[in-house]
Formats: sequence, structure tokens, C-alpha cells
Amino acid sequence: MGWTNYHGHCNYCDGHDEIEAYVKKAIDLKMDAIGISSHAPLSFPSEWNMPAYKLDDYFKEIDDLKEKYSGEIPVYKSLEVDYIPNLMSPIHADILKANLDYTVGSVHFIGQMNDGTHWAVDAPADEFIKGLQETFNGDIKRAAIRYFELQREMLEIATPDIIGHLDKIKMHNKTFNLFDEDDQWYVDEVMKTLELCKEKNVIVEINTKAYYRDGHLFPGPEYFSALKRLNIPITINSDAHHPDRLLLGFDEVASLLIEAGFTHLTELVNGQWEQVEFSREGILINV
Repeated sequence: MGWTNYHGHCNYCDGHDEIEAYVKKAIDLKMDAIGISSHAPLSFPSEWNMPAYKLDDYFKEIDDLKEKYSGEIPVYKSLEVDYIPNLMSPIHADILKANLDYTVGSVHFIGQMNDGTHWAVDAPADEFIKGLQETFNGDIKRAAIRYFELQREMLEIATPDIIGHLDKIKMHNKTFNLFDEDDQWYVDEVMKTLELCKEKNVIVEINTKAYYRDGHLFPGPEYFSALKRLNIPITINSDAHHPDRLLLGFDEVASLLIEAGFTHLTELVNGQWEQVEFSREGILINV
């Protein structure tokens, strides 16, 4: 009995170790599978996306590690792909030809600053505030609504396998108290997005990256009952940027999900997504 993680970043993008270090750590942790999903290249400079010239080496390294560790752990090849209208999406030609095992589709960039820089909702705090002012005249409600609009547009026209950190627009809310997450307009945006995930049969990850830092989960536990009621497929991912964070917060999140009535997670079993029973200790894969 172990866990899986399908969302993680290595040193090809903004992660902090080689791919093999993640695979070895996953084996040490007795994980059932690991997916590598570095940030896909973009057509403009970014501090965290992989440069396009590294992509072939990235794919080859994962393929080599798949073979090297085939008797010890399944290694899956993926990318976290930004959705930016007319620029990049999970169905961009370069993504489709990559023959990935799955895609993580995420929205980070939702506008452009005065100098043309694409503004990301998870930028550092000072840059976030600067971008909010320049891109949306400081109107966080407009920014949040645009964030969810872009997610739903991605779900409609460029459907990924997994949607990444569904409500990450709230990331800086604890620092700046930008809006009330209980306001009906915000809840409505989250729910409309979840309902479309259900319609498109997209897996919603419970992203634990910020759990120990500030208590954030994406989406938060206040939406677990809705996920259960809508029968939306879910999995737990840590968005790991270091091998030591592969299973960050998994035990705690598993307990919260069980309290919400969940008994199964959606997992890759022999390369196919299946509903797999889980407990507080891990998933129960019979292969």
C-alpha cells in the first residue's frame, strides 16, 4: 500500500533536482507510481517554464528511466501545460505529438502588465499586487472571474486529463485579504468550474503544495463535499518541486477526504485511469 503523485517538477523547469532523484525517492517511499510533469515551454520568457530546447532531452530521460525502473515503479511522462488563449493549451500541436501518458492543464497567466509581461496569479507577492493593479486596475473580483473563465474555456476546448490547482487564485488571500472566499460570486465561480469538470470527466487534483506553508489546499476542503456529491474523479498531488515533498500532506488530506465520504481516488493502473480504493495509509492497487 502506497501513494502516487502525478504532478511534480524537476530541474528541467523550476524543480530542484534531477528526475532520477524523484524516482529513487518514490521507490524509497514505497510509492505505487510517479508522474513527472514539468512546466511545458511557452513562446515568451518565464522563470519557471522549461525552455523549448530542453524538451527532447526531457522526454528521452523519462523514457530511459521508465525502462530502467520498470521492475520497481511505473514512471509516467507528462507536462503541466498552461492554457493561454491562442498561445498554448493541452491540445497544442507540440503537446499532442509528444505522446504523453497524461496532461495536467493549468491556468497561471491571466493578463499582461504595462510592459507586456504576462501576469501570473502565483507570482511572488509584490509582483502579484503590481500585476493586479496594472492588469485589472486592482480589481481582484474581475481577476478571479477571469481566472475561472479561462479554466472553463480550457475545459471546453482543450480538455486535459487533470486540472491543476483549481482555485489557486486565492493563493495570496491570506497575506493581503483580497476577497472573502465565502462570497457568493466566488463560490459560484468555483462551482461552475467543478460542474464543468464533471461534465468533461476531468480529474480534479487535491493539490497539497502549500499545505504546510499556509494551510492552503487547491481546491480547499470546503469543496470536498461538492466534489463527492458531483461524483468528480479526484487524485492527490503535491506539485512537488523537490523529492522530499512528494507526499507532502497526503495523510492529512486522505483523512479529510474520507470524512467527506470518499472511498476511491482516480489512479493510473497499467497506463489506464481507474477508480482505486484508498485509506489513510495509501491506495490499494491490485495488479
